[in-house]
Amino acid sequence: MRKIICIGECSLNVVFDTVGRPIGSMPGGRIVQAAAMLGRKGRQVIMATDTGADPVGDIIVGFLERAGVDVRCVDRYTDGRTALNVTVIPSEAATPSATSSAALPSLTRYEQYPEEAFDIIWPRIDPGDIVLFGGHYAIDRRMRERMSKLLAHAVERKAIMIYLPGFLPQQQARITRVMPEILENMEIAHLIITRNKDLQHIFGTSDAADCYAKHISFYCRDMINVDADAGTINYFCNGDSTSAAIPSDAHTMMWNAGATAGIVDAIADVADENLDLGSDKLRQDILSSAVRLGSETADLSQPNSLSADGPGPKHISSYIL
Repeated sequence: MRKIICIGECSLNVVFDTVGRPIGSMPGGRIVQAAAMLGRKGRQVIMATDTGADPVGDIIVGFLERAGVDVRCVDRYTDGRTALNVTVIPSEAATPSATSSAALPSLTRYEQYPEEAFDIIWPRIDPGDIVLFGGHYAIDRRMRERMSKLLAHAVERKAIMIYLPGFLPQQQARITRVMPEILENMEIAHLIITRNKDLQHIFGTSDAADCYAKHISFYCRDMINVDADAGTINYFCNGDSTSAAIPSDAHTMMWNAGATAGIVDAIADVADENLDLGSDKLRQDILSSAVRLGSETADLSQPNSLSADGPGPKHISSYIL
């Protein structure tokens, strides 16, 4: 069985309504949630990351452990605090048809990493294992020096490298400062998973086909993009594309985490001698798995119980983008 090594930030998402009442919390981001989903499916998942030796870090590590994820490669630093993303929902956000910027949830991020982070115990990586990495965590200067050595080791060990380049705009206002690291990550990846908002933030365009042709195909042959506005997920490879329909809630972090887990799950099932990401059948199988697991994850998100004048009823995951 292929091992799945997940490298990404551990953070806690906390959601409040417009008058400060807590709605709920859940661990993030996409890679942490994808790791948990894969662990629950019985996959051998190793989380390689760091988090604070604090109560918030305890919540996230406990969440991963309960999902069956191996957390022996999670470093618990004492000279910092676990990242916290606080979302406040305006009252207008309770109406699904509200589209004004005033109706969008606002996010404030709190973090305190050590100056030199990612001081982890390296996981064993064997040929054919899958390494899922990404987010701002994979380009942050505080993690980059140590992480780049582990990623280079994974490439040497002939692991399958899957990169998620998206991150919150609050984490890096000037994209030019981190573009070299993004391109380095793309160059070692066998597959890149994006969303339209990632493409817009990084490359200045949300046109996935144009972005693949002009910015990504030179570095990586295979790209999967979630286009929630158009209701499609698209697999680009060698100038061709394969697509599948996705539901309206595909813009949420949880749906995208489920889709990411579905992509990894489909690849993990393929024998080494049959693994050709460029084959049309495998691309279709990967997209089908992405849509299925993404939708299953969304279906499991039950509404929270809120008072009659609160912004609901929606599950907390509906507000985390």
